[in-house]
Amino acid sequence: MPFKMSCSLFAAVLLAWAPVSAAAIESVSSGTITLNQVLELVERDNPEILAARKRWAAFQKRVPQAATPDKPRLDIERMYVPSGSSVLTQADEKSLAITQEIPFPTTLYLRRGAAAKEAAMAEQSYRAKVRDVLARTRSAYAMLYLARRSFDIINENIELMRRFARVAESKYTAGHASQSDALKAQVELTKMLNMGVMLEQDRETAAAMLSALLNRDAREPLGLPAEPALPKPEQSLESVSALAMAERPELKEALLNVERAGKSLAIARSEYLPDLMLQYRQRNDPMRGRTRDAVLGLSIPLWFWKPAAMAAEAKAEREMAEAELAGMKAMTSAEVKTAWVRAQTARRLADIYRTSVLPQADQAIRVAEAGYQANKTSFLDLLDAQRSLLSFRVEYYQFLADYEQRMAELERVVGRGL
Repeated sequence: MPFKMSCSLFAAVLLAWAPVSAAAIESVSSGTITLNQVLELVERDNPEILAARKRWAAFQKRVPQAATPDKPRLDIERMYVPSGSSVLTQADEKSLAITQEIPFPTTLYLRRGAAAKEAAMAEQSYRAKVRDVLARTRSAYAMLYLARRSFDIINENIELMRRFARVAESKYTAGHASQSDALKAQVELTKMLNMGVMLEQDRETAAAMLSALLNRDAREPLGLPAEPALPKPEQSLESVSALAMAERPELKEALLNVERAGKSLAIARSEYLPDLMLQYRQRNDPMRGRTRDAVLGLSIPLWFWKPAAMAAEAKAEREMAEAELAGMKAMTSAEVKTAWVRAQTARRLADIYRTSVLPQADQAIRVAEAGYQANKTSFLDLLDAQRSLLSFRVEYYQFLADYEQRMAELERVVGRGL
């Protein structure tokens, strides 16, 4: 009687849990969405990428500004106006002057070059942001896929344990097994239900993260992730490292920063050169009539310690940029090796599980079930085989997800798809 009552209670729990799971699946199901589709939508709609793109566009507009002198000045003079007369119409002398201050010509050229380097750095920063967001998107997609597959595996194992429970109950009724076998089956089923609840939470969390990267409301339905492609063949560390050194946007940005610092040093040294002032004046003098004046002025860099300090500062900044470039190269090498080793480890483990571990686990549970039904093995042996199969199947998809995450990190460091 206690066993029958506990079975009824357990069946009620199952019935109460099943509709919630179906509703949860339906809430995020709007067809299948592939990784390529997700990456395309993210690159188009992600606000971080959009902000970086607009920043690049803003820096591009600074280039013509840097090569253009300041606006000219117009002076209108009215002189020697008798007291009580109109300043505008009754001045004895009238003049009109236009003044343009121009830095030394090479200074404008250097400023334009520095602004162009900054715009190029903004471009590489934009490309780095794209790779970073795409890497996070690929990781979130992999985690969503892992949560979905783990949830499916739990459901399949629940059905498997239900069958085992029925076998245990029938054997107990026939007097060929103890009541503890049936109770163990119930406990195992309850544990699986709890795992299903946790996996449901993981799936909702991963879906919310992916929706955020897609710039979508987390409450909107999101398509189910498609089956990922099997891990690619192993790539050599040397080829990937060489590609990263040539293509990584952060490295290109650091190199451009060294070049920009060199331009800044040249600009600072140009402060020793005089700036120019051009002026054209037209006069209307009652004694001389209409006359014209032209003025060429030169600034005198008398306070030489100011440009000397500016040059010393710029030189220090250039040395800092060179040190940052060297550090970035070393860090890139380390990051490439770390991500490459982890990706290849996950790939090899996934291959081992797919070709060896999972088939063996499937065979083991079939043998254990047949042995238990024939009273040749204990229920604990059957439970152990079932737990091993569940663990191995989940671990297999964990390795697949880990491979996707490590490849995403590797592509972020390299700066392009692999």
